[in-house]
Amino acid sequence: MKRNNLEYYDLNADKWRKESEPLHLSNHLNKSRFEFFSSYVPDWKGVKVLDIGCGGGLACEFLASLEANVSGIDLSLNSIKAAQEYAQINHLNIDYQWGAAENLPYDEKIFDVVLCYDVLEHVADWQKVLSEAYRVLKNNGLFFFDTINKTFKSKLIMIWLLEDILKQLPRGLHDWNKFIQPQDMLDIMKSIGFADVVIKGFDLTAGTSLKTLRDIVFEGLNNQNKGKEIKLFEIHINDDTSVWYIGKAVKLI
Repeated sequence: MKRNNLEYYDLNADKWRKESEPLHLSNHLNKSRFEFFSSYVPDWKGVKVLDIGCGGGLACEFLASLEANVSGIDLSLNSIKAAQEYAQINHLNIDYQWGAAENLPYDEKIFDVVLCYDVLEHVADWQKVLSEAYRVLKNNGLFFFDTINKTFKSKLIMIWLLEDILKQLPRGLHDWNKFIQPQDMLDIMKSIGFADVVIKGFDLTAGTSLKTLRDIVFEGLNNQNKGKEIKLFEIHINDDTSVWYIGKAVKLI
């Protein structure tokens, strides 16, 4: 079976806004992500933001609603087309481009903030992506990210449980060998020149709570297929980085 199957995004680009689809879970995750991001950027109005790996544009649209100056880039051409179409219909001023995260088509030092979440575990060269994010950031610009830790627990939950057994995520979407340990992330970021790095747990399992895991096993990531009101899993920003983690860094020079 093919792992890190990025064709999924092109084949399902019309499903980013369908509540029953895995791609729409990004919208739920974004709520917690932006609680974290906004603790460092309390007012997004006029902030020039790049979303690397923007997919169908869910976060870009949210930022546009906050009056940020938003650009988004993604390797999935169909997702970019879907995002452009939605932005045009809804009169959203968002600059979308198709391209690779390792070779951003932007000049140096033009963004106040760069976002890169649910991306680094999929790209061909995550270290090059970090270098590119650093290059396009202005001095004192902020870099926000999240990715998946390379641990036995992450393999158990993200791949074996959610993909292979429960099929709550598309089978083959992730490759455990491409997951990144926080210390490796920290070392590379510092070598590139990032400073003031903060890494926190992006915890979907309440500290691997047996109750939470049981709920996932019996109800999945949401229970809407059982005719109930949709109830999505809780996310906690804490110190448990064993599966998923979120962070920020600063380009000082």
